[in-house]
Amino acid sequence: MTDIKQVKSDLGYVREVVRTSEQHPSPAAIHFLWALICLVGFSLIDFAPRFVGLYWGITGPLGFLASSFLGWRHSQQLGQVCRAEGMRHALHWFGMMAVIFLASILGVTGAVCWQELTKVIVLIIGLTYFLAGIHLDRPLLWIGLLLIAGYLTLFIIPAYDGTLIGVLLAVALVSTGLIGRRKSGTTSPS
Repeated sequence: MTDIKQVKSDLGYVREVVRTSEQHPSPAAIHFLWALICLVGFSLIDFAPRFVGLYWGITGPLGFLASSFLGWRHSQQLGQVCRAEGMRHALHWFGMMAVIFLASILGVTGAVCWQELTKVIVLIIGLTYFLAGIHLDRPLLWIGLLLIAGYLTLFIIPAYDGTLIGVLLAVALVSTGLIGRRKSGTTSPS
């Protein structure tokens, strides 16, 4: 009789772990980190454009590494360590960074002006978030759609367009992080 109670208890624990991890697989800390990075980085376009390349050249890779660590730690805490899943996330976001780096060559060579290239980069980021929402973490889909809408506003609002996108993305990321924490009942910043 004791074995049946133990099995039921074990199954209840496993069910709870799966339920919690499926509600919001990305740790809120990643959302908050990128909200800050993007708010500063996109605002630099308007207020200190000469530092944009240096800023993203440093914070992009460091943010990627920090996100990878935070995601790994989060999966450890949930008891769901899946190397394939971690690699899928890493390759998805690394792919976006690589495409943005390759697109920036157009700006460096003068083939495309930086203002127009910024629009393309916003579109790349919007598409990447949208696809992440389809394949990795559902709440990111809405961030992608919001960024694509933000991309369209760049043709209407010419002033402070970098700051507009930075604020839009930061608010969306913080909101998604907070909503995810509330749904999963997480109280720690991971």
